[in-house]
Amino acid sequence: MGFLEIRNLCKSFDTVSVINDFSFELVEQTLCCLVGPNGAGKTTTMDLITGRQKPTSGRILFCDDDITGLDEHEIARRGIGRKFQVPAVFRDLTVRQNLEVAYSRSTNPLKNFFRFREPFFAEKLEEILALTGLGNRLNVEAGILSHGETQWLEIGMVLMQNPRLLLLDEPVAGMTESEIEKTAEIFNRLKQTNTLVVVEHDMAFVRQIADMVTVMHMGSLLAHGSIGDIEANERVREVYLGETEDA
Repeated sequence: MGFLEIRNLCKSFDTVSVINDFSFELVEQTLCCLVGPNGAGKTTTMDLITGRQKPTSGRILFCDDDITGLDEHEIARRGIGRKFQVPAVFRDLTVRQNLEVAYSRSTNPLKNFFRFREPFFAEKLEEILALTGLGNRLNVEAGILSHGETQWLEIGMVLMQNPRLLLLDEPVAGMTESEIEKTAEIFNRLKQTNTLVVVEHDMAFVRQIADMVTVMHMGSLLAHGSIGDIEANERVREVYLGETEDA
């Protein structure tokens, strides 16, 4: 059985069908890019995996556990972390404080104080700072970070929760070329130890990071395979490749 399995997933809003019998399987320690034209259903699929929305029918299995229809916090607790397209950082807090908030498990400040003194916290913090390159920005308020640094901080915040699966929605949107290059380096390091699903429309970026590519069209699976397979697929080229817009 796969690490993440989606079986015959459907989602309708009133009479409008958004996801149509979509099936997908993800192997552990794989980076899969989810691509497709505008309105293909990519973000809705992410919403269904994380419990933000409930499916009309079908099943979602994670590590052999049926998570279909569970609430967001229950799914997060099972080890699925998500980064949205617009970063959700605390702009008035420093980089370190943002990472501490992400790591905290309790609303009790005293309990969190002792958690931050645990060796694991220091190790995790060091690991994430090395990955994101934010070590020299530790005491800087998040509100004055560059766009790329803000995105890397939020990736770090998701990683502080130690998820088994990371879902990332258009992580390089609005980045400069150098920021995109650095983000590709971060993802290529991450996929050595983590499992990721990345919704992306920048095909040059997809070529740099993807182990596998899943193409959606009108809520259904159009194609799944390596980047070479996808770029050689005539149907994919017809409905998607060459387009400049995405959901």
